[in-house]
Amino acid sequence: MTTRAVCFGEKGSGPLHRPSPHERFRELFDQIERECAVEQWRAGDVDLWPVASQRLFLDLFRDAGADTARSPPPFAVRAATGLATPLLNLWKCRHDLAHWIGRPRPADVILLGDGVSLDCVDNSWRDRFGEPVVSALERQGHTCFIMQSGDLARVPWARPSFAANRVAAHAAFAAATRSGPAPSLPDHAAVIRIIEDAGVNVPSLSKSRLGRQARVLTAQAAEFEQILKRVRPKVAFVVTYYAGLGQAFVLACRRLGILCVDLQHCPHDGTHRAYRWAKLPPNGYSTLPGLFWTWTAADAANIQGWAGALDQPWHCAIAGGHTQVAELCAGEGERLWREAVRSLGDSSRYDREIIIALQPIGGRRGLWGALADQIAIAPPGWRWWIRRHPASVASQDRDYARLLALRSPNVIIGAAAQIPLPALLGHMDALVSLASGAAAEASMFGVPAFFLDDEARDTFPGLIARGEASMVSVDSLIGAISRIPNRRPRPPAPAPLLEETLGEVSRLARAYAELARSQIG
Repeated sequence: MTTRAVCFGEKGSGPLHRPSPHERFRELFDQIERECAVEQWRAGDVDLWPVASQRLFLDLFRDAGADTARSPPPFAVRAATGLATPLLNLWKCRHDLAHWIGRPRPADVILLGDGVSLDCVDNSWRDRFGEPVVSALERQGHTCFIMQSGDLARVPWARPSFAANRVAAHAAFAAATRSGPAPSLPDHAAVIRIIEDAGVNVPSLSKSRLGRQARVLTAQAAEFEQILKRVRPKVAFVVTYYAGLGQAFVLACRRLGILCVDLQHCPHDGTHRAYRWAKLPPNGYSTLPGLFWTWTAADAANIQGWAGALDQPWHCAIAGGHTQVAELCAGEGERLWREAVRSLGDSSRYDREIIIALQPIGGRRGLWGALADQIAIAPPGWRWWIRRHPASVASQDRDYARLLALRSPNVIIGAAAQIPLPALLGHMDALVSLASGAAAEASMFGVPAFFLDDEARDTFPGLIARGEASMVSVDSLIGAISRIPNRRPRPPAPAPLLEETLGEVSRLARAYAELARSQIG
């Protein structure tokens, strides 16, 4: 695979089938973009449609009963927690102050992690997709300033990091006490009518909610601007730009003419809700990254397709490969695998090594239970690695409690199964999930994936069409795995060198800064 970029400034269903949240979202999203001027939704310089569309999906996800996360605490509790954030941060990191950054400091590059795309390696947490980029930059002699979002549930960190939840806390107070620019929402009534005609409940798109989102985003971006002015980076990276603080960070970078690069963290397969647009305002969306670092040339081409068709220079893509796969396959992945196996105290060779990628999606408890039954009757020479989703919390374990209750030497549930996914995939024969994006990473290693939930047809049609993944019923899973050829998967295909891609990113960052100076001052 070769690095590919465009310069800035250059031209199963049946009669009882119920659409998945992803399918419903695409249908509504496409109709709204086709019939309504949502690309003009703005509050000051905040482009609201990229923000609102992600809230639309989350509302559909909750409406389908798929959200198993706990409800947020009452406002009074949130307010008190926000005021106490600096002290809470220090308390949580009291045993690792060596990696605690209290104030922003100058660096060549800045990275904002999402706080959950983290792996515990050698007893410390590191950014799954940002760490390889930071390591490559440091090999080139560059300095990096790292920030992590979230509630600091995953510490200690592997690198000195700044707790970005301070940004959220300060911005929440500012948004509650100051008025922001009034949103301009042309065709808003038509959008709501489309949603109501579809028979779904989407409270996040009310005018009052959109106004509140605009105030919060404006306040968060102002906080990030102050950080960026102190750090003075030449380029910025973000993981999961469309969640948490990501879009505020993107907006702050846009205001200062700093190229913000989204590091792909999950499969696109041409259908991902945050990477497909039919409309753009003349200067692009201020809340979309300027550059998308994708795993594959196909993903980059999909983004270039809409960016180029809409004839604007503010968004483009580069196929830099899966950053973590490239780094781990250089040698560390094998070390982590050997250490994980050694920790089990089991030197047996198994006929099949199988990952089960858990997903905290509501309404699937019966499927997980049926899978536990299949594992109990599977050949004893098969080993099952049951891996929790990296963003899940302990309260969500009840949905797959029967799987987690399995006790057998050939069922691995603890820390060994949580080593970085590429380190496991290099030794697996199959991956099983409801509809997990881990299937795309498995395909890089030649590992066949088996989907148990019909939703995978909506989210990963390309993987299924290419034969890299299959839909199976739970009761036919054992037979399907038995038919896999008796071989270990190959190492992944060579990806572009990170240093090569970073050189191209540096060039694009200079072009982006020039574009910002010439068009928005």
